[in-house]
Amino acid sequence: MLKYELIAERIEALIENGQYEAGDKLPSVEILRAEFNVSKSTIINALKNLEKEGLIYQARGSGIYVRNPKRDGFLNLFTADGFSDDLKGHEVTSKVLKVTEMKPEEYIKNQLKLKDNESVYYVERIRYVDSKVFCIETSYFSKNVVLYMNEEIANGSIFDYIENNLKVKVGFTDIYFKIEKLSQENAQHLELKEGDPSLEYEQIFYTSTGIPFDYSKIIFHYENSQFYIPSIK
Repeated sequence: MLKYELIAERIEALIENGQYEAGDKLPSVEILRAEFNVSKSTIINALKNLEKEGLIYQARGSGIYVRNPKRDGFLNLFTADGFSDDLKGHEVTSKVLKVTEMKPEEYIKNQLKLKDNESVYYVERIRYVDSKVFCIETSYFSKNVVLYMNEEIANGSIFDYIENNLKVKVGFTDIYFKIEKLSQENAQHLELKEGDPSLEYEQIFYTSTGIPFDYSKIIFHYENSQFYIPSIK
């Protein structure tokens, strides 16, 4: 974990412990820099992380303010950290349907900027939150970045493995939403009826240096999934 991530965690802990509440103004960047004995850039990066997570709001010329905490069980649609990190306090589990190495179709190859001879790890799994079906997820991982994948890894938090074991720094994502009706196969996986509504999105994850490494398609259970967006002006 990088230094600014550690600082972000420490500030988040202060908010969660009630030292700072919604509407409170945090100390200035300079005071935080001195308090944590780190560089100004480290504090700025930590605050950017907290703002992205919806924990604080930075008002130019006014200061840094604590936001209302997100409602429990709601998933940040713009998260780049995977479900487990964003749904803390809930049990996130997986049922792996398939893990294999394959040559991707043209569309996936273009999304991941792969050459004709390059292959991916394909992972298909059902995700559960507190034992309830949350979504079905199909992912294609570029072998240029994700060097190894198996069923044991896919059963846990893949992003934990990518960041902590492979030391890949996840940077940003592109997300495309649409509302669809469930096919018979996906309805069976989600324990719903064919034709039921679903929120679907395509998500492309990039490293911090801009390399696309994961193309995922996620279909959410319309009754068991809830979302929020921590927008800023």
